[in-house]
Amino acid sequence: MNEIIFKNVYKNYGHVEVIKDLNLTIPSGLRLVLLGPSGCGKTTILRMIAGLEEITSGDLFMGGTRVNDLEPGDRNVSMVFQNYALYPHMTIEDNILFGLQVAKVPKSEQQEQLYWALEILELTPYVKRYPKELSGGQRQRVALCRSLVKKSPYLLLDEPLSNLDAQLRTSARAELVKIHEVYNPTFVYVTHDQVEAMTIGHKIVVLDKSIIQQFDVPDNIYNKPNNVFVAKFIGSPSMNIIEAPIEGESIIIDGIRVKVPTNWREKVGERSKIKFGVRPEHVILDTTHGDLKLKSDFVENHGNRKCISFRFGSQQLMATTEPEFNFSEDLYLKIPWQRIHFFDNESNINIGYPN
Repeated sequence: MNEIIFKNVYKNYGHVEVIKDLNLTIPSGLRLVLLGPSGCGKTTILRMIAGLEEITSGDLFMGGTRVNDLEPGDRNVSMVFQNYALYPHMTIEDNILFGLQVAKVPKSEQQEQLYWALEILELTPYVKRYPKELSGGQRQRVALCRSLVKKSPYLLLDEPLSNLDAQLRTSARAELVKIHEVYNPTFVYVTHDQVEAMTIGHKIVVLDKSIIQQFDVPDNIYNKPNNVFVAKFIGSPSMNIIEAPIEGESIIIDGIRVKVPTNWREKVGERSKIKFGVRPEHVILDTTHGDLKLKSDFVENHGNRKCISFRFGSQQLMATTEPEFNFSEDLYLKIPWQRIHFFDNESNINIGYPN
């Protein structure tokens, strides 16, 4: 089994604590994505697995063995970096086989592994070329191919698609999933891109300031965020969050009383104030009537949808609609109670959902 376990792991740089009491179990063969903003500690976690960063305290187990003091070369991991790290003076074949040559793998096995990996990543026609003769997307596939031929039980990827354009990223994501399904390594992927996280990961760890905010399957990360940070970090445009007082059976939104359904009122309990969240894609707009009257500021036409920005009290909020939606300056919002989220006003924690 190729399970990875962090137990009470800390990482300090001098007096700066960058990882705080990390407890995380990554099951064997899982595609795990570490997702979060810059500086949240996700790359540091990946580098600790690879042995490129020392652990200040705590324990890291890989395959049941404590590896805190194990050298990187003895951990049997493959790693793909953000930059391609290809040798410019070597052909694609030599770049891919370099690791196997250092490990003194028999030549017949090297060639077998080479052409197996080249076929998966559709690189066979380029095997005798040099990196400068390839596009950025092809170079990235070579870097992936180099990791693939090792067939390591652990595949670590540090923002490997960040240098690709949008179209190439889409095809590369599919290739990564295909690679994993071919030989099923324990797969740990670092990114700040939520689309990559949602499409690649079996599970996602959302990090902020070195703390795990949520560890869950993609659907739950999107539909049942643990707190305001996760709710706003996942989704584009991000979730609208409105702070609203509660009086009796109603919440007060920008001075307007909106009655709360009984099942939600029971969840809210004795709170006097709540944070109300709704995703732009779940907002229901109407040009004649609704719960709240809005005034649109501007509209972005994305072709497949329209993103409408409107001023609501002191906040700038967003809604998305079908491209055919005919809007006016004055709009009405209908609250989709089956798609809303309530967060505690003090802790920012999700209070849960009615049965």
